[in-house]
Amino acid sequence: MNRLLCLFILCAFLIVSCEDDDYLNKYPAEISFDVTYRLLEGKPIRCIDFDEQGNAYIGSGKDLHYSNGSIQKTYTLDYDILDLAVAPDQTVWIGTKDGGLCHFTHRDFEWYNSENAGLPRDYVMNVEASPDGKVWFASCAHKLGGLGIYDGRKFTFLTPENSPLNQNLIVDIEIDNEGYVYIATGGKVGRTNIYRIKDNQWRCLGEEEGTFYWVMSFTIGPSGSIYLVEDFALASFLAENRLFRYYNDEWENIALEEGQQIYFIGTVEADKRDYCWVTTIGQNGPVLCVYDGHSWKISPDGIIGGEFATVIESDHDNNIWIGTYNDGIYILEQ
Repeated sequence: MNRLLCLFILCAFLIVSCEDDDYLNKYPAEISFDVTYRLLEGKPIRCIDFDEQGNAYIGSGKDLHYSNGSIQKTYTLDYDILDLAVAPDQTVWIGTKDGGLCHFTHRDFEWYNSENAGLPRDYVMNVEASPDGKVWFASCAHKLGGLGIYDGRKFTFLTPENSPLNQNLIVDIEIDNEGYVYIATGGKVGRTNIYRIKDNQWRCLGEEEGTFYWVMSFTIGPSGSIYLVEDFALASFLAENRLFRYYNDEWENIALEEGQQIYFIGTVEADKRDYCWVTTIGQNGPVLCVYDGHSWKISPDGIIGGEFATVIESDHDNNIWIGTYNDGIYILEQ
């Protein structure tokens, strides 16, 4: 009897182990580079976000596109869309070029700008909505403005003069599921910092005077890891872009494979498995590179045609949405 019980436990353990090998965070562990769906072909894509039901909101030029698979809607604004974020109440906040910050309530568009809300400038290039309903956005330039916060009643603007920011320019904003806000500063090369904010408490994740040469974007994984590409496109010397991961209070330089390079725009996304997706250029067009925490997986050349990626996002089913400069969205089912 004891022998049969031990055999049963061993079999059960092996079954669970096999399931764990096949799945990661309840998603298939295997990486697929097969394009399963196309959306908005021939359109330039600037930004993508999803609501709680998995519906997609997409910024393309002055058009705000809505897609839930069967229904497609398009709303045209007066200004180019630079970024967007779906808030917990399912409304959409939109950063625009020259129009300021826009709030789409599904009934109308409400506008906030330098005249009626005191924005430092009407060029809003990064927008995120936190779980508590606050809207965080970048209204800034070199030595002008900084980080904007709207709590539903009033606007607050943080700059190097009234906050720990080391520069005015905010190049990216990310918010995790626990409500921690992460921002990357820019303006001068060699002075980019990543800050983490919660309940008015700030922490610089690196050196106060500057940690990275330049960062275009970064991403937060489900484990709390931060992935970013240190971008040397502005460098007067020859230097290759590098991928870093912040984990256990340390920045780790993730080694690339021989001959591998990360594209200068530095588009980066952590999916639901904590895999990091970045783009590069192969002999026949764009290539996708995925770091799974241990090693790199490289897609075939030209996986997204001849266009370079402007944004990468993972939806609620962990499908990978790749927005391109001028040829719509490529969706890779995982």
